[in-house]
Amino acid sequence: MRLVPEQFKAPFIPREKAWAEADRIRALHWPTGGVPVEVEEMLWELGLRLEPLPSLQSAGDVVALLRGDLTTIIVDSSDYMDDRMVNRVRFSIAHELGHLILHADVYRGISHNSVDDWIDFVQRVPEDQWSYMEQHAYEFAGRLLVPRERLQAELQRVARGAETAGFTEWDLSGDAAREYVAGALSRTFGVSGQVIEKRITRESLWPPD
Repeated sequence: MRLVPEQFKAPFIPREKAWAEADRIRALHWPTGGVPVEVEEMLWELGLRLEPLPSLQSAGDVVALLRGDLTTIIVDSSDYMDDRMVNRVRFSIAHELGHLILHADVYRGISHNSVDDWIDFVQRVPEDQWSYMEQHAYEFAGRLLVPRERLQAELQRVARGAETAGFTEWDLSGDAAREYVAGALSRTFGVSGQVIEKRITRESLWPPD
């Protein structure tokens, strides 16, 4: 059934469910458990295609987008070919994979045949409802690329090194200590420092023990 954008209601998906789905997909399609998680390889395992498309970001203000047929994730070709954008592209692809895993029924109802169709739909949806959709996909992508157990182990390692740099009072050092640790861990997981900061907060791992 085709969805009416003005009447759209996002499904209720608690973040714990998004995390569980991310863990399930990673276990099935990235069994080595290594980091960074190479999400492109997971797409092949899932039978999905990745299609670089010129000017996607300028047209839709997005780096990646799940096609309406649910078989392909398109990605801005300029960002895809730019080595400086590797981490951003990785997260964007994982984000769209989250939409597929969590929101397949919604996307079937949108049935967009082009980037313009998708933009038109989203712009007409109540802002708070689409924000919920984005939050679901963000939680999925973050957990997929930053597994909790590995994050916890790496956090302890980096925290020990950070203590030698003067960050000894974790509960008092605040943003500076968290940003220091996130910057170090971002290289390990192949995501931005902002993603790491959100993960250690969401996973209740800060301050480290």
